[in-house]
Amino acid sequence: MATSTLGAAWLVDESDKLNKKKQKRIVKHKKKAWRVTSNVEDVERFLESKRLDERLGAPLEERPSDSLFVVDTKTEADKPVKSEPTRKRKIKEIGPLRCYTILTPNSAVTDPLKKRNRVRLPEERGDPLLRKVMEERRANGKIPTRFLQSMKHHQENVEALAKKKKPERLRTTFDFDLWGDAGDSLMIGDKKVSALDLSDQLKTYTMEKMGKRVYSRPPTMFKKTTGLKPVEYPHPGTSYNPTYQDHQALLKEAYNLETKEIKEEIRTRRRLGPMLKKIPVQRKEEDWWSEMTQGLGDEEEPAKENDEEIPCVRPTRPKTRKQKIRAKALKWQDMRRKKLKEAKKRLLELDRLRSIRREIRKSEELTAKRVEIRKKEKEAKMFKPAMLGRHKYEPPPIEVNLSEEITGTLRGLKTEGHILIDRFKSMQRRNIIEPRVRQTVVYKYKHKVFTKRSHSEPKGLKVGNRNKDKTPVQ
Repeated sequence: MATSTLGAAWLVDESDKLNKKKQKRIVKHKKKAWRVTSNVEDVERFLESKRLDERLGAPLEERPSDSLFVVDTKTEADKPVKSEPTRKRKIKEIGPLRCYTILTPNSAVTDPLKKRNRVRLPEERGDPLLRKVMEERRANGKIPTRFLQSMKHHQENVEALAKKKKPERLRTTFDFDLWGDAGDSLMIGDKKVSALDLSDQLKTYTMEKMGKRVYSRPPTMFKKTTGLKPVEYPHPGTSYNPTYQDHQALLKEAYNLETKEIKEEIRTRRRLGPMLKKIPVQRKEEDWWSEMTQGLGDEEEPAKENDEEIPCVRPTRPKTRKQKIRAKALKWQDMRRKKLKEAKKRLLELDRLRSIRREIRKSEELTAKRVEIRKKEKEAKMFKPAMLGRHKYEPPPIEVNLSEEITGTLRGLKTEGHILIDRFKSMQRRNIIEPRVRQTVVYKYKHKVFTKRSHSEPKGLKVGNRNKDKTPVQ
């Protein structure tokens, strides 16, 4: 039992030794060690309190109560209202710029080289004697021509600069009506205010204070693009209980449309019949082989050994002086003849003034007729679908029931068409949306195949060539 307690005590002592930090050895005979090892906080606190008492004048125990407390006998009304103190900002005086002060000489020592090269002033340049003569002449009113010309050009340049039109700046404020006449200002405010019987100045002031803006819109925005109605009345023959005449009229329309399509299909087949014939595969191969081998079996003609010599053509001789004078005279005669012909033509036109007036009147009548025809064509175009895209508008098939399909009651009526298709075609007919074609193309993407890294061979190394570069060791 005693041995067990001794062993436990020994273990506790060893663990305490391990847990304790090993203290750092400090040299205590130096001033640095005094600050680290000694604790002088109480001394510092006492000295700070002493300094505070010295600043206040005396300790709190020795000071009288009147210096510590004040009896407030004034009311809130008697107390003056303190205004917040305004701090005045001191304006810093702006001295010479730093970029200029760097250029100034910072030394008071005189230049030892008095005849150092420097840039001479305009007054110092040139011959002084010549300069004196020029000044005397200028005083007498004699100015050289080159100076007069220079002064004239300078005056012209000043006048041209004054007349030059200044470039227009990019507009940032649009305070005018873009779609109105020149000078129309943009109305700011409510329409009710602009409709009141007030002066323009009062209207403008009221609209600016209201803070609303009435924008002007272009006239083409309100212009109709079609003359068709949004919802057209259906044909009377499409009723569930139509009259005999209406039903027959609808059947006739459908019959005419069907026969027109059949005729168009027959004509297309007749035109494309020879192109759509089926050719056997064997005959196609024979035709291809004959086209590919055409001209390969022909023997080439032997080239002519003795080519005929081309005769040398001598250059033309230049014209002599006599020929040039003659050509010039002929040219002048031709020009004179043309001028005389034009003058005679003008004189003849004076005699046919009546016929010219008749021609002008006919041309004006023809122009008026063309204008009228274009106007009618434009009005008729408003009732037709426009070409808004690359596809043409195709009208929907006529919705018609045969005689045996008409029951006379709404419950037993066989429905034709679809309301959504009808609205869609109506929007295309009224130029709201462009005619479209249903896209039936199916895009088939190529299947992506890749080899896993674990199943691929290392790059630059093949199985059959592993020992190719190795040489046998002797």
